[in-house]
Amino acid sequence: MRVPGMKALLQLGTLALATSAMADGAPAETSRLSYVPANWSGVFVGVQGGGMWADTGWTFPIDSYFTLPDGNRSFSQNATGGSVGAHITLNHQIGAFVIGAELAINGAFFDAKRTGAFTPLFPRDTFETSIDDYGTLTGRLGYAHRDLLFYVDGGYAAGHVALTAVSGPPGGGVIGEVKQRLNGWTAGAGVDWMLAHNVSVGVAYDYVQLAGETTATQTTGTPSSDPFIVSTHNIDLHAVTARLSIKLDGRETADTPLK
Repeated sequence: MRVPGMKALLQLGTLALATSAMADGAPAETSRLSYVPANWSGVFVGVQGGGMWADTGWTFPIDSYFTLPDGNRSFSQNATGGSVGAHITLNHQIGAFVIGAELAINGAFFDAKRTGAFTPLFPRDTFETSIDDYGTLTGRLGYAHRDLLFYVDGGYAAGHVALTAVSGPPGGGVIGEVKQRLNGWTAGAGVDWMLAHNVSVGVAYDYVQLAGETTATQTTGTPSSDPFIVSTHNIDLHAVTARLSIKLDGRETADTPLK
């Protein structure tokens, strides 16, 4: 027995279900296409600052005013300090991978001081190592995930170092000082977060080793100067810094988002 209009009702029901399914699926498809990862390609300039700590030391190759004949002529130092500086970074993104290079210059506030290092006879003799500045030129390799960039870097490093020895009582205020720019290498790692399309913030750890050298000069503060020959040990410097970078290329994404 046929029911009048049954075929028409079935057709209307099928059309209604299909329309509902398409409507329900559209927002989900749109949400999958609406997010586009950050574009890390371009030139970034910025500032960085943080804390650092280091281990180093001195050796007098020959007997001097500050040592005893045939006695100990070497000692170690360690201290903490801080730094602030600026950087320029060039990145190129290939898929999820980022390659690049960075030049960073830092002013340092770092002093390692040792008192009475050699003999109880001169307990107030002081020996101070100061780092005024250091810079790095590095290559980098990173992996981008959404708005985050994880990277490692490494390359050349150099720093300006001053060594100052001052004899205290019962000495006569003898001063020996050398200043030198030491060369070395650096390696580190960090993570950056693209806060806006042209602003990123991050944190980085850097290990810097400056190679020790032997330098010769003359003491001052006495009627007749004496030779002042000192060897710097390798300086092992560790720095943790916060970073703020501005992207000079204002493009938000590498590709135009689907609409």
